[in-house]
Amino acid sequence: MQTTFLLLLPQTVVALQAALFILGGTFPIPARRWGPLALVALLLGGAALHYSSGLDIAADATQTLAVVRTPLTVGFQWATLVIGALLVLLSMQSQSASKSAAEFYGMFLLMLAGLMLVAVAGDLILLFLALELISIPTYVLLYLGRNDYASQEASTKYFLLSVFSAAILLYGFAFLYGLAGTTQLEGIRLVLSQAYKSSVAGTPNASGSVLGVVALVLITAGLGFKMAAVPFHFYAPDVYQGTSAFNAGVLAILPKAAGLVALIRVGAETMVGFETTGQQLTLIVAAITMTGGNCLALLQTNVRRMLAYSGVAHAGYMLIGVAVGFWESWNPALRLEQTTGPLAFMGLPSGVHASLLYLLAYSLTSAGLFGVLVYLARPGKQVEHVDDLTGLAKTQPLVAIVAAVFLFSLAGIPPLPGFWAKLSVFTTALSVRQETADSLAAVHPAFVALAVIGVINAAIGAVYYLRLISAMFLNEPLSTARPAGGRAALVSVYCAAVLVVLLGLIPGPVFHYLQQPARAAAVSATPAVGVSPAVSSR
Repeated sequence: MQTTFLLLLPQTVVALQAALFILGGTFPIPARRWGPLALVALLLGGAALHYSSGLDIAADATQTLAVVRTPLTVGFQWATLVIGALLVLLSMQSQSASKSAAEFYGMFLLMLAGLMLVAVAGDLILLFLALELISIPTYVLLYLGRNDYASQEASTKYFLLSVFSAAILLYGFAFLYGLAGTTQLEGIRLVLSQAYKSSVAGTPNASGSVLGVVALVLITAGLGFKMAAVPFHFYAPDVYQGTSAFNAGVLAILPKAAGLVALIRVGAETMVGFETTGQQLTLIVAAITMTGGNCLALLQTNVRRMLAYSGVAHAGYMLIGVAVGFWESWNPALRLEQTTGPLAFMGLPSGVHASLLYLLAYSLTSAGLFGVLVYLARPGKQVEHVDDLTGLAKTQPLVAIVAAVFLFSLAGIPPLPGFWAKLSVFTTALSVRQETADSLAAVHPAFVALAVIGVINAAIGAVYYLRLISAMFLNEPLSTARPAGGRAALVSVYCAAVLVVLLGLIPGPVFHYLQQPARAAAVSATPAVGVSPAVSSR
């Protein structure tokens, strides 16, 4: 119990402070104080995380607990706090005179605590509670975003569809529990590895039961809603357009990150024996998500609606790494060759680690880009259409340059982090091998097709990103820009730009950080047993 509490100390500190914020809303404290207090709360959460991650806890001691601690979970929590601080800065001006500022920041801190909890959850029940700790405060934030009919409609749509997706996810968890007889992820993996382990090294595990296939499909559907993956994306454009730019930015980052991490933990790392089903399912969803998101974004003139479809497309890119992760989990021999061969020479991570790299690059860039929209908002009027950005380079040159950096990164232009992220997921797809009749490993045609589709979609996506850039730099302004987002929002935008540029120019440390767990997992894998190497690294 003491070990569990110490591992959950950062989440506990952030959640308790969120409760204090909500309670503090009953006292006559000036609204402008709550933003800086939220930054202090995140600073205290970082101090708790530093203390917790420095404790000497044996790796095998966490296998019987409901929480886990690895370098990746610690890094994910640090990234959550940093991005949370950027988002708090964005909201300071709009909340400086709001009567509900305390409740606003309390809900936001609960969302961050939930996202940090998703990273360390080693139990289905705790994981579901963590996901709901993100979803429920989101309903309140959407309602507090704008006091008009469009905002209320957006919050209602998100609430109803989110509850429906939560029911689907919980139903999938129930099937998985019925199949394994335990809710702990490590226990589920061990039970399934014994029931469906492969008798021949380097071949897929024995086919799983229908119950497990149904569980995997339901879990993917429930988490696909949070990632806004096709065909579970239909809520995103209307909600993004109806709510504020800040809330749209929150929806673009936090639920997507939670959904991706949960899918990796429950799917690629846990469901031994269902790798082939998971690989095929995520491969198909990735292809249609990339294509649908990019093609629909081309038709949009509303900026937030365009970025909603852009987020859908980026969810598809992330799912490429998850599909590769399913392949890696049953083929440790070829994975070892992969992590000591070309990918290791290039310094690129493999599989799900490439997806996590993509998530990091996307989150930082999206925080900055939505920050630009928050800063450029006028009193009583937000940035709605592409025309609102026309000629921005002549009225706000520095902001236009920074916005162009974010858009170039999303488009995958080198040497920005979006390029390295796309290169990682595409390269991992091309590195997937399959056994041939002459016992030689050949390139997997399905993953080659997926990589080609991804490259084509990257070119399609560049069209609408470049359209925004051309509107900012090549056209004359239609009106004089009078930003009302405040200095704090501008500081957040510049900080995000610095982080994006540094990650693009110096990606080596992040690559190395992500690659080490993959290399250790491949080395420690036992070829005779179909156990997920991604889990063995825990």
